[in-house]
Amino acid sequence: MACPFFLPRAPLGGFSDIYDGECAADALTLIHIDTLRTCCNRGYARAVCARAAQSDSDAFRFAIKANRGGVIDIAWSSERNHHPLAVGMLRLSSGESAGDAAPLDTQARVYAAAYVRQIGG
Repeated sequence: MACPFFLPRAPLGGFSDIYDGECAADALTLIHIDTLRTCCNRGYARAVCARAAQSDSDAFRFAIKANRGGVIDIAWSSERNHHPLAVGMLRLSSGESAGDAAPLDTQARVYAAAYVRQIGG
């Protein structure tokens, strides 16, 4: 996932790794499709997106560390200029939905769900 403000909701039509969603910095504004593709889903958009420029970090990154009986451990990092600002671990149940969580938690849950779909779980 990407921009620290991005709240992904569902894969964008025809894509499995690009998501539609909203911006936590400005939830009432529609996000143009090009912005979704190049900024929200990829991060590192502080130079081209006024909302992203408000964040200290450029992107969130995730890695699956373990999958034990439907409990998924995810390592995360918040990055700026491709260097970690903060790192941590989240433990999620594979069936949990993102709901109205903060961007880090929402992105981690969407990442875990995509992982489960990919492995056929």
